[in-house]
Order: sequence, then structure tokens, then C-alpha cells
Amino acid sequence: MRELTAIKIKIGIKQNGQAKYPNFNQLQCVKDSGLDWSKYIDIYGLGWFYDKVSGHQDDTPDSPHGMQFGCLTVPEDFAEQAVAMFPEVEEIDEVDFEIFHNTKATAHLPDEEINKDVLDSIKAKQDLGLDLTIDQTKALDPEDNTQGIRKNNMKKWSDRKVVQNIVLKNTKNFKKG
Repeated sequence: MRELTAIKIKIGIKQNGQAKYPNFNQLQCVKDSGLDWSKYIDIYGLGWFYDKVSGHQDDTPDSPHGMQFGCLTVPEDFAEQAVAMFPEVEEIDEVDFEIFHNTKATAHLPDEEINKDVLDSIKAKQDLGLDLTIDQTKALDPEDNTQGIRKNNMKKWSDRKVVQNIVLKNTKNFKKG
């Protein structure tokens, strides 16, 4: 089981239109790893969860024009150092992360993963009046992990954390710089 901490980052925009991230390479834990921060967060955390509802070009109450929010789930030392060093970073608890994950970062994902080839072969068999095998019947059950129709376990945080064996630590209210 991996224990991670969730942080929320306000991502600005540079004059050239590129995203303006905090320079996480300044964090001691990143320096000690010998990795670039963009690799560090993928290896030791789960990578970026971007707000897919409101982007830099939108002007919404929770995301004004020219900025966007993203979340990271990272080791505690990364989170603590980032909160202390960068004003645009805040630690959030699992409830707030789950809300962001489900309503902003993954809201666009389908509820189910569909394997059209498997479903086409099942339909062809049914059209011929043939009985389905047990595996073919399982393929039609979204709760079963057999290829065909299955639940997208990356859409809801409650499913994803189980599949990826993650525990989010409770907020420790890290101190700002």
C-alpha cells in the first residue's frame, strides 16, 4: 500500500501561453532523487490530475481566466516542501481531493470501458442462435473484469484508490514558507 498526500496547485499562464508551474525542481526531495520533478511525480506519485472542466481560457468562479487548478498525489515530504515553498500550493484532504478528482479531473471519462471486438463476436454468436459461454456472459457484466463491458475503475476516486492500492494521508496543515 502506498501512502500519498494530496496537494492542489494553482497553475498560471506565461506570456507565450504556456502553463506556468511552480519550479518543483527546487524541492530538496526532488534534488535528492536526481530526477526532474515532472518524472518524480509520475514515479513516486500518480502524476497530474488537471481540471478538465475549467481551463486557462475559461472564466469561472473557481478558475478565473488565465489560471487553472491541478492536483498531485505525492509523498509527504514533497507535499510538505511544496506547501512551504510555493504560495500557489496547498495541501488538501481526501474529501476535497475526491471531489476534485470526480467532478473536475475525471468527469469527462466514460463510466464503462467497451471492447467493441468482443461485443461484436458475442452479438454474432447470439444472432446465430448459439449459447454464450460463461466467459462471454461475464463480458457483458460491467462489474466483472472480463473484456467486453467493464466498469472504468479510473473514473471515481473510491475505485481508483483500491485498484492502485493508495491511501491518502490526512491533512497535517503544513506550514507556509
